[in-house]
Amino acid sequence: MPRVTFYPTGKCGEVPSGISLLDAAGKLGFELRHDCGGFATCSTCRVWVREGMDHLSEIDLDEENMLEEAQLPPPYRLSCQAKISGDVVVQVDGEEMDWSKSALEELSRLPEAFRKTVRMIVEKKARREGIAVILPDTAIPYVAEAKGEIEKVAHDRLLFEAFVKQVHESP
Repeated sequence: MPRVTFYPTGKCGEVPSGISLLDAAGKLGFELRHDCGGFATCSTCRVWVREGMDHLSEIDLDEENMLEEAQLPPPYRLSCQAKISGDVVVQVDGEEMDWSKSALEELSRLPEAFRKTVRMIVEKKARREGIAVILPDTAIPYVAEAKGEIEKVAHDRLLFEAFVKQVHESP
């Protein structure tokens, strides 16, 4: 039976082949948010696949459309749609912080491929500094700094993937 691990909790166990990551989480006693009930009409059950992407079912059109709408590039998957065929390790995003409308406008000026990673960098830095809501005075310098970090590695796909992995795995 395939082994599935959910980070940051480290909850893991063996699950039957062919079930979704969402169902696997439930079997292991790990509650994954899934506002739409598992029908690929929201992105709340998203996970970042750290290992074993090739042990998940192909992305179907509904999942692909939702991932695009939510601006979630690979290695993101919707746990309700990704069926398991082998060992998989996934990272579950923490709760996103609130951003003011003006701060979100700052984020929206970035290339779509960078937004999710920049948002994660900004939110992690804000949490470390005790900031609860992202306002323009925080967003403008933090987004610019994160954008600069990404631009240093964006020219090389492998460097960019390693950078994104580091962002996801760091506290």
